[in-house]
Amino acid sequence: MKKYIKLSIRLIISVSLIFYLFYKVDIIHVANSLILINPLFFLLASFLYLLSSYISTLRWKIFISNSELTTSKLFSIYLIGSFFNIALPGTVGGDIVKVFMIKEKTGVTEALASVFIERYTGLAALLIIGFGFFCLFYREIPKQPLIWTVPLSFFAFIIGTAFLLWISNFKFFKTFRDYILSFQRKQIIQALVYSLGVQIIVILSVYVIFIGLNLSISFFKVAIFLPIIILITMLPISISGTGVREWCFILFFSNSLGQANVVAVSILWFLSQVLASLVGGVEYLRLNKPLNIKKE
Repeated sequence: MKKYIKLSIRLIISVSLIFYLFYKVDIIHVANSLILINPLFFLLASFLYLLSSYISTLRWKIFISNSELTTSKLFSIYLIGSFFNIALPGTVGGDIVKVFMIKEKTGVTEALASVFIERYTGLAALLIIGFGFFCLFYREIPKQPLIWTVPLSFFAFIIGTAFLLWISNFKFFKTFRDYILSFQRKQIIQALVYSLGVQIIVILSVYVIFIGLNLSISFFKVAIFLPIIILITMLPISISGTGVREWCFILFFSNSLGQANVVAVSILWFLSQVLASLVGGVEYLRLNKPLNIKKE
């Protein structure tokens, strides 16, 4: 019952933000911009999403010991997880799917720990980039209350890490902790390097959409603001960031480009991810391995 209440609250917030967006922004202009996107740039954005997923797969493989799970198999499973992340409300549904699809080969502990540490290093890289840009370019960032999400998230991440290390001393988490601590420093650094590569590709995917709409913006500006937008969008207050993402684009990019144009960029970025994620849906049907997560 509690999860349905949370889901309902997030749904109400998303719908409210979208309705307020329709009220404040010229939706006809947004619709026209969506049509005017150069299809080659839109497809390039989708390809970059797939490329970032492949590099994320290489990052995930670092933490999996079973040799039967080759990079190609893990890439298929990663795409399936991305598909479920889009299809299911929230941002972790795909991770649960990935755990269930590899646990027969790795065991539950390694499956859970590998997905956790893969996401953990990705979030760490995003927070490092976001907090770094926040400190370096604070004078150029629009002064809105939401920007403080970035330093708060960064320090919450550090405190959360310390808390996880503390609770890992309890017997219940011991096996999980031992698995995490079994990784060498070299593996963690390699995963962080992959994570930085993923974030750069994600920034590039948004930049090509700006270019595809003939909107003049520097890559440097997108690189400064996008990690901050992603961090704010990750807050569990809406369905898959819907509404929050569009308002963040208005907040950070609309001064010189107009509200309708940047809302179009935000929607097209999301649609490019949806298009790329459909590959995961095809892979799910190809593997013909239906999941009954609730039953298991």
